Amino acid sequence: MAIKVSLPILGQPNPDEPKDVHLVGRYALGVTWADNHASIYPFERLRLDDPAHPIEAGAALTQAMGWPKDIKKQPDGLRVTWSDGHESLYPFRALRALCRCAGCTGGH
Repeated sequence: MAIKVSLPILGQPNPDEPKDVHLVGRYALGVTWADNHASIYPFERLRLDDPAHPIEAGAALTQAMGWPKDIKKQPDGLRVTWSDGHESLYPFRALRALCRCAGCTGGH
């Protein structure tokens, strides 16, 4: 079994560090990473993918569960406080791994 090791390239920005965090329309969060890769995370999908408290696939979210009240970029990750009071912390590397763009999913 091969072990994947991720080593930084000297002089290059860490691709797992966000350069910009912004809203995309009214229902998604956008992140531009240090390597200029752009990711879009719909709010509902982001809540379902909470690393500490994932919600089972197919589970129904209430409007409050899928709507952020506050989003903060912190040194340890992106912290989202949801309208139902739940807080989620998405470490940047984990958030980057959640990207579902064509480039990250192999075009699928």
